[in-house]
Amino acid sequence: MIQSVRSHLILWFIVPLVLMIPLSLYVSQYVLTQRIDDSFDAMLRMGAERFEERLFFAEGEVRINMHYFSVNSLGTGGQGKLFYRVKDAQERLLTGFKGLQGPGAAFEGEGFYDTVFAGTELRALRLFIPVRGATAGELVEVIVAESREGRENLLQEFVSSLLAINVALGLSVLALALFAIHQGLSPLKRIELALRSRSAHDLSPVEEQVPSEVSTLVNSINHLMVKIKQNMQHIQQFNADVSHQLRTPISEIRVLAEMSEKHCNDPVLKQHLRSIRKTTDYAARTTQQLLKYAKTKSDLVDHAALNVQDLQPACREACARLLNRILKRGQELEFIADEREFPVRCDPIMVQWLLTNLIDNASVHAGGLDADYHGVIRVRLTEVMGSACLSVEDEGVGIPDEAIQHVTERFYRVNRDEKGSGLGLSIVSQVAQSHAAQLQLRRSEQGGLLVSVLFPLVAQQELAE
Repeated sequence: MIQSVRSHLILWFIVPLVLMIPLSLYVSQYVLTQRIDDSFDAMLRMGAERFEERLFFAEGEVRINMHYFSVNSLGTGGQGKLFYRVKDAQERLLTGFKGLQGPGAAFEGEGFYDTVFAGTELRALRLFIPVRGATAGELVEVIVAESREGRENLLQEFVSSLLAINVALGLSVLALALFAIHQGLSPLKRIELALRSRSAHDLSPVEEQVPSEVSTLVNSINHLMVKIKQNMQHIQQFNADVSHQLRTPISEIRVLAEMSEKHCNDPVLKQHLRSIRKTTDYAARTTQQLLKYAKTKSDLVDHAALNVQDLQPACREACARLLNRILKRGQELEFIADEREFPVRCDPIMVQWLLTNLIDNASVHAGGLDADYHGVIRVRLTEVMGSACLSVEDEGVGIPDEAIQHVTERFYRVNRDEKGSGLGLSIVSQVAQSHAAQLQLRRSEQGGLLVSVLFPLVAQQELAE
């Protein structure tokens, strides 16, 4: 089944065109046959009537003044064969072909008829012509016949010309139809290209100049995009509200557990309170991560609002904030960057969230399930093939190859018993998507995990503008 509108329109042009050309040729052939027959019959009648000028009565009998060269003047136009026969009232042959047959007994009087002579199909005319000087009522039978070759040749020439004209006209109409279809569908093509060229997260209205027939479709698409954007904003706001409202009671529970632990002398109860405090710490972190996850949803990031920023200051600030926490865990944090600017279009806050999650992920999980990590966490900022490459590398146990493709999924954890919410790398992935950056994960040379985020650098020409 044909699904393309273009194919449907072309088919509706071609099918009638294919049907109309043979029909047109058939009707034209029929009309031309009638017109050619009428014209040739009229010429045949003129030729037959000219015998009246050549008939005269002399010495008591009918005579005819018929010269040899006068045969060609009977109106064949130089095509086909011409036959004639002239008989007087007594059925005596005055001139012409004796074997040329009349119309038969059933045909009385004058008129046209078809006959065959010498193996040739003929169109014949019989007239009764009065003779000059003869007694009243003396009539001579004149039969003039012409082969159909001239008629058929002329008809064939006309039909061939009409066929060429119809084919040329049909091809011209088809070409014009294809051009008209292309022009008519061009607004839809522009809408398609506009939608294909935009980011998958761009839900802004389609702004294309289209005819009124297509504007309804564009308005429907824009209305749908508005609904989708509103729905996503509602979900984002709901997640943010839930996360925000949960932080207060979780903090209160943690404070109460901590205060109770200080004044408690029962070792078992004290252990329970310590577990509650750790659980609330985990809940608080998870809530904070959920809030960041909701805010970094790439579908709702306004890419037009991203300004050109130097990536290095945001990275240095994120490392400085985490330095004390990293040192308390017995780990080291290194920041290595080229002495230059890294201009990219970004939201500095989101970039800090990205780097914070990468460093925290290395700090918490690099040691594996059963041991704490006490190595170095290296943060590098370099240029790689026209992109600003921000990488975080650890010297820990790494991630199994089969799990690397899943670690950016929401709530995914390599081991269900390990610490963490399963949102850190999901937030990193979302921030990278919202900044048109490329996220890469692989094993480091030391066996740990190496995460690289490649931000597109802004060209110097764009900076100058």
